Amino acid sequence: MTVRTAWLSFMTAAVVVGVPAFAAAQLPSSFQTPGGKGKANEAQVCAADFEASAKPIAKWQRDQALERYGKRPEDFTGELDHLIPVGLGGNNDPDNIWPLPSNKDMGPEQKKELDLKLRQLVCTDKTVKLKDAQDAVKKDWVKAYNQYVKGAK
Repeated sequence: MTVRTAWLSFMTAAVVVGVPAFAAAQLPSSFQTPGGKGKANEAQVCAADFEASAKPIAKWQRDQALERYGKRPEDFTGELDHLIPVGLGGNNDPDNIWPLPSNKDMGPEQKKELDLKLRQLVCTDKTVKLKDAQDAVKKDWVKAYNQYVKGAK
C-alpha cells in the first residue's frame, strides 16, 4: 500500500464514520501513545503539591516519543503533550507523550483547558472519578473536550 493509498483510506474512513478531519488529526495514535499513568490515587493527585513534585521530561523520553511519530528530535520545535495529564496522574513515559499538532480549533490551548477542567471535576467538584477522567482523555481527548468543556459552557 502506498502512502497516498493509505492516506485516502484514512480520509475515507474518517468521512464514513463522521469524524471531522481536524479532530482526527489531533488524536495521538493509540499504538504509539497508549497513555501512561503512575500509581497515584485520587487523594494523592488532588494534593496541593502533586503537580509541583512532577519531574521534567528527560531527553531520552522526549526523543523516544518523537521518534515514534517519525520526527527528528533535533528538528522538532512543536509542543509535546502528556496524553493523560500529569495533574491527573499521567507520567513522563514515552507511552504518554506525543507531539500535539498546533491547531486553533483543537490544539494545545484546548487540551490544556480540558486538563484543567478535568482536574477541577475530580479534585474540587468531586463529580468525576479519577479513573474516568484518565480514561476519557486516553480514549479521545477531543470528545472529552466537547463533553466536559464545551458542554459545560
